[in-house]
Amino acid sequence: MKCLNVLVVDDAKFICEHVTKIVHESFPSSVVKSAFNGEDAQQIMSSITFDLILCDWEMPHMNGLELLKWTRQQDAYKTTPYVMITSRGEREYVLKAIQAGVNDYLGKPFTSEQLIQKINKMLGKKTSVEARMVKDDAKPETGTMTAGSEAQAKHIPKPKGMAHLRVRNDIYKCAIKDLSLKEVFAVVKNEGNYPVVLDQAVIDIESMDGGNVARLNGFIRMVEAAEAHIETPYINILIALVDDDPEKMDHLSRYIAQAR
Repeated sequence: MKCLNVLVVDDAKFICEHVTKIVHESFPSSVVKSAFNGEDAQQIMSSITFDLILCDWEMPHMNGLELLKWTRQQDAYKTTPYVMITSRGEREYVLKAIQAGVNDYLGKPFTSEQLIQKINKMLGKKTSVEARMVKDDAKPETGTMTAGSEAQAKHIPKPKGMAHLRVRNDIYKCAIKDLSLKEVFAVVKNEGNYPVVLDQAVIDIESMDGGNVARLNGFIRMVEAAEAHIETPYINILIALVDDDPEKMDHLSRYIAQAR
């Protein structure tokens, strides 16, 4: 792994020192910088590019949410993994952070294992469902199978659910390969007709007990052949979600937790 640059933002010095120690022990070649409020973090981030930001919520001068909003306005940090480390876990706070572009939460107090798990999760995902798609598709499959079944198994791992994707006047039955509160990565059969990038979409995800989650609004962010040839049997589709309805987000959060 390349040298990992991490920024820890917390007004409690001992928390910064504790987090720095944990990161250094698990990632010896990492460089960890500390800031004690959002304004200090802004100055550091303007001179150094970080791969990961671990930030407290409640701080003087500029809190973690305000820093998050500023971070997402910077070209260099639009997709940088941002984890909020805080004791504020109420739904209204979570939704505010999600809307501002947070990637994940870590509640205080936390263990070393929990922190490292979050870091590995962020680095592995590259903060995007799309990145997980590339990683999953690159994995070799094991076991004995025919050439045809090998191609199908390569691109259709065990789904996290089924869904109906409605685009314009078409309805596509699809398997959910991965999802978050911001994106859904789905796979559909290639029947010669598929959505177009930027098409508006509505996706109804079937829950584990056979019901449906609330209808989620979004748009088609990516359409890609699952295999590198013109007769690919499946199409990968990435749907960016645009709903900010608290009830829908709560329902989706519970579904994601169940699917994990």
